[in-house]
Amino acid sequence: MKHLQKQLLLEQIIYLSIWVLILGTPLIGFLLDNDHPLEGSELWKEVSDTWLMVLPFFLLFLIHNYVLIPRLLLKKYYTRYVLSLIFTIGILFLYLPGCIQVFNPHPGFRQHKEFIVQDSAFDMPHMQHLPVLPSDEKEIHPIRPMHPPFLLIHITVAILLVGFNLTIRFFLKSLHDEEMLKELEHQHLESELQYLKYQLNPHFFMNTLNNIHALVDIDSEKAKRTIIELSKLMRYVLYEANKSQISLEREIQFLENYIALMKLRYTERLTICTDFPIIVPRVQIPPLLFISLLENAFKHGVSYREDSFIDVRIAQVDEGILFACKNSKHACTHDTHHGIGIENIKKRLHLLYGNNYTFTTTEDDTSYHVLLIIPPLS
Repeated sequence: MKHLQKQLLLEQIIYLSIWVLILGTPLIGFLLDNDHPLEGSELWKEVSDTWLMVLPFFLLFLIHNYVLIPRLLLKKYYTRYVLSLIFTIGILFLYLPGCIQVFNPHPGFRQHKEFIVQDSAFDMPHMQHLPVLPSDEKEIHPIRPMHPPFLLIHITVAILLVGFNLTIRFFLKSLHDEEMLKELEHQHLESELQYLKYQLNPHFFMNTLNNIHALVDIDSEKAKRTIIELSKLMRYVLYEANKSQISLEREIQFLENYIALMKLRYTERLTICTDFPIIVPRVQIPPLLFISLLENAFKHGVSYREDSFIDVRIAQVDEGILFACKNSKHACTHDTHHGIGIENIKKRLHLLYGNNYTFTTTEDDTSYHVLLIIPPLS
């Protein structure tokens, strides 16, 4: 809405500047004319006569820009628009000049006709008795009736004015439409991201509750501590993850709480190594972006019967923020449910960064590798 108001204000400023330039040019021209200097009422008369010549064009602009375009052209009444435009031009350039001459007659028009008669008297024998004007009498230029060639020029200029008006109007309209399209795309992006985050939260809590359920029968004390750790995670998910971006420090703290929660569940045969920066860069990233990858490492890379490992690393590199996760691979680890974690993170990455990110997954006989590099959010 603010951008639309700025655009409308810019359009009015453009129109105002053009007409101030058009109407101010005659005044400046007369003031700077050293050959025939004008002062006082004489200057005002010349300027007002010039403005009267411009008046039909100014009225055409007002009617066309503020009446015909918004009420007819933009509503796709093309026939009415063309007919109304022709009618307006006809009225302004055929009848308006005559009305101006009636209500504001040029004072030199009658005198000019008298001068013509007096000049022609020298060539007629029976008119020699008429008085001759003094040689130093100033020549007076009247407003002459508008002849067809002069009228054609005015109508041509009027059509050019209409075309210029349409060019500015539709150029600014195209900018407005483009901005509205970007706004709609942004709203769609926000809606889809919110949907993906709401989809992730139940998925995350479902896995965590399953972990607590498994601990209840094994070790009730651990189950109690697990609930405390879960409350910390819930606080982050409920109050922090709803934001569009979060500090990297808060996201790392969330991952540390999650790892502490997982250590309570799994046996000592699991080795977890973390490599987080001691001094965390002050950058913003999307919330809950790394947790899906870490969840998959615990879900698919840990075995109760075999030694397992998970290595997690976060660092700042030239391309942005690097997240690397490596976990053990077991032949007995099979899951018919692919889950929504990886698909969710791929969709979010595409919506947030387009193609401006790196996401790779590789594997060998003993381990899985996940690498994610994202630019920090502006």
